[in-house]
Amino acid sequence: MTEFWDKAGEMVGGLAAKWAGYAAVGTFLLYLFGYLALRFQLSVYGIATSIDAFDEKYLFAGCRFLVYLVSTIPSLLIVALILIAIGYLPYRLIPAGFRGRVKTRIGEWCADPIRVAVVGILFAVLFIQLVQRKCFAFVNNILLTKSLPDIWITNVLMSGEGRLALYFSALVAGTLITGAILLYALRQESAPTGLSRSSIWLLGFLFAVEVLFLPVNYGVLISTQSLPRVAEVSADKAPLAGSMSWLLWDGKDALTYLVRDPGDQRMLLTVPAKDARIRIVAYDNILCVLFCGGTQDETHSSPEATK
Repeated sequence: MTEFWDKAGEMVGGLAAKWAGYAAVGTFLLYLFGYLALRFQLSVYGIATSIDAFDEKYLFAGCRFLVYLVSTIPSLLIVALILIAIGYLPYRLIPAGFRGRVKTRIGEWCADPIRVAVVGILFAVLFIQLVQRKCFAFVNNILLTKSLPDIWITNVLMSGEGRLALYFSALVAGTLITGAILLYALRQESAPTGLSRSSIWLLGFLFAVEVLFLPVNYGVLISTQSLPRVAEVSADKAPLAGSMSWLLWDGKDALTYLVRDPGDQRMLLTVPAKDARIRIVAYDNILCVLFCGGTQDETHSSPEATK
């Protein structure tokens, strides 16, 4: 019993000694993910603002991204279980001898880490080019444009929250597939050569790129959807009849609003923070309002808040 507690104390002591390093790495990743998500969100809005390199907004944005990322895991597990259940019966109907020969052939082919790495590289390149990079089509101040690009990713952007969550889950699944291939190639590399090392390093680089594209897609497609609608843009100026205003950015020195008049003319308006009064009356799906003629049916009501 004494030996058990001694070992437990050593494990706790070792964890405590490494905790500072783990915390530093975790904080850095949160800042990095938050920076990518927030910067690309502002790029979609067309806001040119300066944020300190170590602003707490990055940390908060990184935490929001991490929570959203973790929330996709149950969806991935459900889809994986459904696919396994669908494929299990046909698999069991295949003769055992044939299954054994197929397993042997696949095992022999996958024994070469270079082959596995090449498959992973091809998959990662296609996934990045054809799927993950498509969000860049909206990094051009879409709030002031009259129409969205006529490409397939526009349908994803304009879909509901459920479909957006499903699409983001697919992005996570594709990234995990690349990571699984990378891990398998690393385990198969018993006698490394120059070519195998290079291919695995390239696959690792592409996997890192896919991971970095996750907060980028989150910032462009998901965090841009909901905006608070305000009663006025400043305390001393009454809003024009029929106009609508949304708060885009709450900075230290200034607030940036999107103002839309009854003729669908839009502009970005910056007001000094000291002169501004924020009264939030609702949260709108801004893309539906601007491009689908959305009304109150597409908004998320909230109690009026005052700053």
